[in-house]
Amino acid sequence: MILPKRWYIYTIDLEPGVGTKPGKQRPCLAIQAKEFSENGLKSTVVLPLTSQVIVGDAFPLRVHIPQGVAGLKRASDVLIDQILAWDNVLFRQELGLLPDTFIETVKTALRDFLDI
Repeated sequence: MILPKRWYIYTIDLEPGVGTKPGKQRPCLAIQAKEFSENGLKSTVVLPLTSQVIVGDAFPLRVHIPQGVAGLKRASDVLIDQILAWDNVLFRQELGLLPDTFIETVKTALRDFLDI
């Protein structure tokens, strides 16, 4: 079983898709502090990504990540408004660490979206 690390992108099994919740195996960005996982929490808070990118500015609802960044095979958008807590046994593969510039953009988008 993978112990997810914060700011890493993983392929996660999100089946079944329901309503606006994305389904299938897809990349997701782990945003939860590692201390929670290390202390026995069996799920991790993630933001799913989609390769159905929006051309133009969709901030703060989406943060664009270019192809090749953090192991992504396709350009993708982080879905800021689709925050999920997902069981760690459904994490399939680590793709890579998000670079600091994108981490800061995701943090800003989360603060704006959540009004915190």
